[in-house]
Amino acid sequence: MTNNSVSINNNIQGLRQSFTRDEYVSPAVFAHEMNEIFAKRWNLVGRADQLVHVGDRLVVEIGNESILIVRNREGELRAYYNVCQHRGSQLCDKSGSGFGAAITCPYHSWSYSLEGKLVSAIHHDKESFDRDSISLTQVRIDEWQGNMFVCLNDDEESLHDWLKDLYSEPFDLDRFEMGNLKTAYTTVDEAQANWKVLIENYCECLHCSVVHPEFCELVPIYGKGFNYQNDRFDNGVSLAPGMTAVSFKQNEGLPLIASMEDLETYSVFGAYIYPNMLIDVNPTVVAITTYIPRSPTHTTIITNYLFPAEVIGNPAMDIMPTVEFNDLVNHQDIGVSERVQRGVASKSFKRAYHSEMEKYAQQFVKQYRQDITNV
Repeated sequence: MTNNSVSINNNIQGLRQSFTRDEYVSPAVFAHEMNEIFAKRWNLVGRADQLVHVGDRLVVEIGNESILIVRNREGELRAYYNVCQHRGSQLCDKSGSGFGAAITCPYHSWSYSLEGKLVSAIHHDKESFDRDSISLTQVRIDEWQGNMFVCLNDDEESLHDWLKDLYSEPFDLDRFEMGNLKTAYTTVDEAQANWKVLIENYCECLHCSVVHPEFCELVPIYGKGFNYQNDRFDNGVSLAPGMTAVSFKQNEGLPLIASMEDLETYSVFGAYIYPNMLIDVNPTVVAITTYIPRSPTHTTIITNYLFPAEVIGNPAMDIMPTVEFNDLVNHQDIGVSERVQRGVASKSFKRAYHSEMEKYAQQFVKQYRQDITNV
């Protein structure tokens, strides 16, 4: 990762400015973020293995927009605004399988193919209007390493070009072959905190010794406040000697993630992919987290736990000690983030600050500022 320079706040020497109180609590600021960030950038929406069969669908929200993602007859992903072209009814409420090869509106039964074309309109003769001219409004969708991204902005660059220019250097994680892993477990949490509070927390480890004592036993450098290791040049940090997994159970018998066996020590890697994705690569699991901002004080957190295919359904391979350990860390982070959210709501709070050790949080602030002022 690179460390982009950000101006020092002259009023408090040695500290760098973060977000203001309004940026954590204001509905107007939140609406502006939805328009200038989430409606314009590539958003993580899930894993491609959530949609295996023809007709499988996933309903997601990006700001105020509901998006319908389907798997078509050719096995390709398609994304549409979740809106019927007849009278504007929302088409689908539920995600899952078993829906068949048609998208049918529950209001007047207008029916669309998986390619978004209108194929049936009850009470309308074929001759009464040109059905070929009516179709669902398509949304851009693409994949990287099995992760599905959606973009509502037709003018945004391609997903590949967007990712390659990010300061978190996501393509460095390609060696772990996330696209070959399978989703084995999913957790959904509701955090009463602003999405930026949660991301700032993820991007630093000054809190780790206090908030994550169990994690620091496994990764000693976290206990020193660092989320990077100066003697390594691969953005990884080493587990403590004798530790083999980020789990309640060491030597758990799970296969290593690709390329882990090539490292000198068991290691962990983390990356924040702006604006709403976290990637945590551990020796035996990859956790992919999606943040869905709901309001200035509410964020939905979805974490998919990925394992090699041979783990799925194998009773001899118990994934739960790994899932439960990572879930513990997630809930510890949610707890302190909700505490921050309650605090920043005080009229006495004006602005947050970062120290020099919070360089990744500062990179997040810099990207945010570029987007939010680009109007």
